[in-house]
Amino acid sequence: MKRDWDLLRAQLTAIEEDKDFKAAVLGGPVDTPGWKDGQDESDYVKELKAHQEIESRIFGHLELLVQNGFVTGVKVVRSLDGAFRYSISAPRLTMAGHDLLDTMRSETLWATIKSTAKTKGLELTFDSVKALGAFVMKGLLGD
Repeated sequence: MKRDWDLLRAQLTAIEEDKDFKAAVLGGPVDTPGWKDGQDESDYVKELKAHQEIESRIFGHLELLVQNGFVTGVKVVRSLDGAFRYSISAPRLTMAGHDLLDTMRSETLWATIKSTAKTKGLELTFDSVKALGAFVMKGLLGD
């Protein structure tokens, strides 16, 4: 899985706003595909695999946020077959999560952080996002 900073930003925003982070990222609730009358097995397997890839991407990124101390109230576990299992009890951002989201919240600031990283040849990491946010804000404020 390649880290998707825009997905991480959307998840942080959804959790801060007490929204369903999965539905917010997907644009609405998405149920696991079920077998439809008249559907052949290959079509069902194809739909199920596509759904599992989407969930893997969403929960893989959520797992990063939890592991790095940006979100609490969520537990994400990978099973042996690679599927994700999760439990939720009042998900919320930690102070570090709020700080990270505050750095990424403004479209203008976020676009500038990403373009500055690209121009300077830097990879975006949790630490570089915070550092670039401070750098960009200092430039915007003219200090």
